[in-house]
Amino acid sequence: MKPWLASLMETGFEKVTEVWAELDAEFRALVLQKQTVIWDTTQNEGPEDDNDEPIMTTPDGFFMLQLNGDDDTSRMIQHLVEDLYRGDADLARHTIMAARSEPEADLQEQSYRWRSGRLADLGYVDFYEALELFRPLLPEQVAIGEDSQEKIVGSDDVTRLPVVVAEEVLGRSFLARAIAAISETTEAERLETAVMVLVNKVLAAGRAKPGQTEVVRRGALYATATLSLGLETIARGDLAKATQALQSVALTRLFRVGYTVTLRLAKLATALAPRSLTAGSPAKELVAALCSPRPLFANAADVPPMPGMRPFEAQSDLRRAGELLTGLTIRIALVEGFGVDVLAMGQAPEPRPELDDHLRTAVARAIAGGELTSSALSQADLGRLRACFTEARLTPAARQLGHSAIATRLGAAQLAASGVILAKLVDGWLDDLERILGAVRDTEIDPRFVEGLLVQVQRS
Repeated sequence: MKPWLASLMETGFEKVTEVWAELDAEFRALVLQKQTVIWDTTQNEGPEDDNDEPIMTTPDGFFMLQLNGDDDTSRMIQHLVEDLYRGDADLARHTIMAARSEPEADLQEQSYRWRSGRLADLGYVDFYEALELFRPLLPEQVAIGEDSQEKIVGSDDVTRLPVVVAEEVLGRSFLARAIAAISETTEAERLETAVMVLVNKVLAAGRAKPGQTEVVRRGALYATATLSLGLETIARGDLAKATQALQSVALTRLFRVGYTVTLRLAKLATALAPRSLTAGSPAKELVAALCSPRPLFANAADVPPMPGMRPFEAQSDLRRAGELLTGLTIRIALVEGFGVDVLAMGQAPEPRPELDDHLRTAVARAIAGGELTSSALSQADLGRLRACFTEARLTPAARQLGHSAIATRLGAAQLAASGVILAKLVDGWLDDLERILGAVRDTEIDPRFVEGLLVQVQRS
């Protein structure tokens, strides 16, 4: 307050009085109360004789004020009281009486409520109120036409979206197309304001400090991406329904739906996390991203893969993540079915086998006519496996044998798996076998040069 008050008092007592009158009464009293001890001389009150603190008497003689704090603060408070008496004696007396009689805790609480209310009107909400955004809301609990949209009235002084926020809105394809389909100016302005309020809530929930462009950009990215995902979920990908949803459903509710559908994946990822340390890319990165405080999508799962993480923003992201997590679940179940302690394997020091090393080894053993297990292959096993190759490629019969062995094992364990996902996994392991062994022509294969398979090593 000190720099602000000092600048204000340089403008003269008339301006000081005008501005002071516009402040909340509770806040005015709180400022004075924290800097003074007040005695009412009409009640025969006064300081003790041995009081050495600076004391001022008000111009009307009704009060005596002990000025606390350093010299600069004491002079400022004295100057403020004198200016208020010159400008509006009744206002000065009202402030002093309130500061003298009201409990400090009540003044603080009321001041905080007024402040929070004004900030909320501008979209800057309290941290705990902003956390409401992350309370789960199921898609079936939201209906297009429910009339829960934010009642924000457009005006001649409409706040336009900052460029950094507008760029993120445009970057969300489904959301941007739905907003662009709204031609009514008033409704477009309402949505623009509602988007800004939503971004502010996300920033408040993240305890972000204002004034930092990069922080605002990340908040806008997460807010608009999650909003777009929620909108696509509710509209089931239908652009016309999405436009209706924007006009009849609160953006905070659409955001909560988008967050909730990612939370479902996050719960599965959390359960798989301890066993995913040797899962390889992109499953390992995806699990780590989903286990973030707010579930995120790993760019390693994109095609082509990229480093880093980003928010979920489309149903295609959910499908991709669901496919990878389902595949990871199948891989872990198969490896544990071989008797491998996946949890302990993840804690073992490097070098250690990857999850798929066990699976490729088991498939190779099955193709070579052995049992589907992940025990290390011998030179004899490798010889029989190479007999299943024709010009660096596995024969169709060998590939079919690999698929049948995995399907049989899952059936015996009473595990259900998507046929498409399972076929893609097995094809990947078979393709790896072709890459690893297809070009090898040596009579005896050196285990040191066979990556991705568990091979016995002959020790002297």
